[in-house]
Amino acid sequence: MTTLRRRLGLAAVMAIVMGDMLGSGIFFTPGELAQVAEHPWQVYFIWSLAGLIVLCGALTLGELASLFPRAGATYHIMSEAFGPAWGFVKVWMEAWVSAPGSIAGIAIVFGEFVVSFLGESAGPAPIWGIIAIVVFAGINLMGVEWGGRAQIVLTTIKITGLLVLVGGSYLLAEAVAPSGEVSSSGGGLPALLRFVGLGVAAVFFTYDGWTDVTHVAGEVANPKKTLPLGLGLGVSAIIVLYLVVNHAFLRVMPLAVMRDEGATVATRLAAATFGDAAGQAVSAFIMISIFGALGGLVMTAPRIIYAPASQYKDSVRGGSVFRVLAYLTPKTRVPAGAILFSATLSVFAILFFQTFDRLVSFILVPLQLINVATVAAVFRLRKRALQNPDQYLTPGYPVVPLVFIVVMTLLMVNAAVYNPLDTFTGVALTALGLPVYLWIARGT
Repeated sequence: MTTLRRRLGLAAVMAIVMGDMLGSGIFFTPGELAQVAEHPWQVYFIWSLAGLIVLCGALTLGELASLFPRAGATYHIMSEAFGPAWGFVKVWMEAWVSAPGSIAGIAIVFGEFVVSFLGESAGPAPIWGIIAIVVFAGINLMGVEWGGRAQIVLTTIKITGLLVLVGGSYLLAEAVAPSGEVSSSGGGLPALLRFVGLGVAAVFFTYDGWTDVTHVAGEVANPKKTLPLGLGLGVSAIIVLYLVVNHAFLRVMPLAVMRDEGATVATRLAAATFGDAAGQAVSAFIMISIFGALGGLVMTAPRIIYAPASQYKDSVRGGSVFRVLAYLTPKTRVPAGAILFSATLSVFAILFFQTFDRLVSFILVPLQLINVATVAAVFRLRKRALQNPDQYLTPGYPVVPLVFIVVMTLLMVNAAVYNPLDTFTGVALTALGLPVYLWIARGT
């Protein structure tokens, strides 16, 4: 019987966690946060708060993923905690909404940076996004080791480049006097809550991607130890890195200047550090960063599709479709059917939606709804975890998972209020997974 190979160690797990999280957001989100922050300390507060919320989810997911160290671990988590129907709906959302939307969105941003870097003669941005997806699909078809190595290399390049930019700013750029604070407009508790809500929402995009590594849990060596450790260390390292980067921004640019610069704060920092010609180098580095994040998604997304497909491939209804999605190549033992399906659907999403903003609005609430449900599964599965004396347990239980659940629920309500149509579209498509599952189940 052809099975997945456990070849991913701690370095690869951390690289996937950090690589999927470290995309383009850190380069423009500080400028967006400056639009709502009134004092520099608020910048550090929001980045730390959002990071700690994500860390609460990651620490909880470490327990659940190590309890079910299989391909598409979150599918098994949802199925065991709430029943197979909800596990199927989770994968349905990943396959039709989250995975293609996320891959297509990052691919579009990558294409836009390529065109900006090379000029209009480079051609349409979506074409470059499609090329990037095809390249990574090909790399992953060669074997999980190639996908893991690619993530280690790209993540190393991204972090090194970012540290060069930040470190260079400390050595070469002159620090400004801390006089860039914007006077407070007052408003008491309501104003504070509004600022926290807007600030956290602005930076959460930059922290996204921390769950993706669980999709390859079936290919992680020593998963009961490696998965929780890789999740915790990977997210913690990103939090520290983001705080250091923001300190570099604020050291060179007052908050008021960051507000004016907006999405170009990274270019401004590079110019202040290395001269005006550094703008092109920053654009090239951002492209590499986005390229790496895209590679992580193309690698991990097919594994969550493979998980239920391998289970339902012998179903009376839809069995032939699931057999294609569950196909493993005999030599490399990678889920080739799921990789090709995910890549194809992502290309279609690029051609259909065309813009990053539309894709984000489409996937935001369904994705976070599933993340909340997955973390909440710890309350249903804790007894099973306690039966194994060697099992990793979430520190600070039950407060840690509850913090994540409550905060993310409030953010989803806020998104639904401000983007009702986009929210409904994504949620409605996700909900279609339930009747599909019932149709399949009746035929088994």
